[in-house]
Amino acid sequence: MKDAFHGSAHLAHGLVTAARGSTATIVHPYRGSSRTSRRRGTARTAPVWIRRAGAHCVDRLPRIVLEVDTTWAAIPCWSGRASRWAHSTVMTAYPQRYDTHVRPAMPHNPVSVKSLVAVAEARASFADHRTGRDCRPTNARLADMTGLSVRTVQRASTALRLLGVATEVVRGRQRTRAERFASWRVGDKGRGWASVWALHDCRIQPLSPHPGGSHLVFKTSPKSVLTTGGRRQTAGSSAATRRTSPDTRALALANKWITDQQSPPWARRYRTGTPWTRILAGPARHGWTPRDVNTLIRDWIGTGHWLPDDPHKPIGLLGALLAAHGDLDNRPSAYEVAREHDELAQARARITAQLAAREDHRQAREAGRAALSGPGRQAAREALRDIAERARRRRHDNPDTDGAR
Repeated sequence: MKDAFHGSAHLAHGLVTAARGSTATIVHPYRGSSRTSRRRGTARTAPVWIRRAGAHCVDRLPRIVLEVDTTWAAIPCWSGRASRWAHSTVMTAYPQRYDTHVRPAMPHNPVSVKSLVAVAEARASFADHRTGRDCRPTNARLADMTGLSVRTVQRASTALRLLGVATEVVRGRQRTRAERFASWRVGDKGRGWASVWALHDCRIQPLSPHPGGSHLVFKTSPKSVLTTGGRRQTAGSSAATRRTSPDTRALALANKWITDQQSPPWARRYRTGTPWTRILAGPARHGWTPRDVNTLIRDWIGTGHWLPDDPHKPIGLLGALLAAHGDLDNRPSAYEVAREHDELAQARARITAQLAAREDHRQAREAGRAALSGPGRQAAREALRDIAERARRRRHDNPDTDGAR
């Protein structure tokens, strides 16, 4: 199919304005995937530390995901939640721009407002509730949720993009040979990737009909309603409180934790451990170590919970884990540390016993060597020499007796 009839029509790039003297409209550049800027993404499996920590809960983690190779900074966000975006932003953009932006691109594929809102609500349920990004359901899943056909879902998705209220960051595609092998290795039988969308406010914004600006005359406010009057405060007289210095023990714990090799990647989101000092002040007072913090995270995953690879608020996430743990006197790694200390003490005792036995054996060997040159041995050797000498003399003095024998 051609792009004009398939759910892949793209908006024009660049700034679009109406003729001078009329109501102008500005169109922010389209930041999604297009023919000139194709984005395929990079397939990545779950990190090793998550799979090891998850143990029997690995099936609850995404075994392989498509990471978007683009920055989200140039793509806007929605200003409300899913319901507001679907019923306010989309409903407002449909009557204003459907005839001028959608109908020319899809002349023989109309989309009703009812179907458009249904698909918008379904898509919004998969988006990030705060930004509206990272929305990646399949067309078949949306069709099951809305009760529409897959072709209608495709047309509605194209209409959302043409209306300027959604951006297709990465287009759906089949997995490559290497991606299929990687999927099979982690137990994923999928053969394709769904499109990645960003749902946002309208990119098309009307400007003032007067190119020179507004002709309204602004009046100055009377002094009676001004809040800037009064005497200016001198330096140092501000009532603002100074920032308290961070706890040294908490700062030391945070710096050691973010540099520990066993710590998760999101622990190193900040360059220093200063942002973590407030949340780690309590554990630092109770003698926690970086191993205790990492053990707490692994225990949370091992008990069936799920942690994202890149949490939106990592400090809040760690605070929730500490709140769920409760008693800070009960260090998560205390049992393991005690067991390791016991094993170390046993190993040291075994080595000490081996060294003592070796020393006893060495002393016994030295005593045996010293006995070889003692007076008893010397007297025995002299007696043997005397016996041998007498025997030699008898043979020399009586040679006939020896011959007769």
